[in-house]
Amino acid sequence: MLPARLDEILREEIYIREDSSLVKASLMKLNVDASSAFKEFYQQYEGPFWEEHVPFELLDIANEKNNIESYTLISRKEHGFPKQYLILSEMSANAVLILDTVTDKIYIVDFEGGDELLLKGDVEEAWSSFFHFLKAYFNC
Repeated sequence: MLPARLDEILREEIYIREDSSLVKASLMKLNVDASSAFKEFYQQYEGPFWEEHVPFELLDIANEKNNIESYTLISRKEHGFPKQYLILSEMSANAVLILDTVTDKIYIVDFEGGDELLLKGDVEEAWSSFFHFLKAYFNC
């Protein structure tokens, strides 16, 4: 379900999730059903993560103050994003990574018009699935 070698790359103890029930609770609170790869990744690993291959800090789903759950709730309130979108990253160069939980596609969206294009369905995906995103992000 997850890319080969991911367990080698994230073998340090700080990345091993202790309480996988947090993932289910966050997804329920956000009222979304993400892909199997997304759920498996966050049930096994705890972020945040930083890799040079994709220059965004990948957030954890529930741990830390800034996480996928909190940023997604903010984006819904402040930008009117529909519930299918999850904010996966910290802002980098005024852009974020967004997962569409319906299609499993990941977008790089800026807030200088890109957010409006996303809502209109006029943004090209950066990765066709969360699995392919993980392969690129962790270079595995």
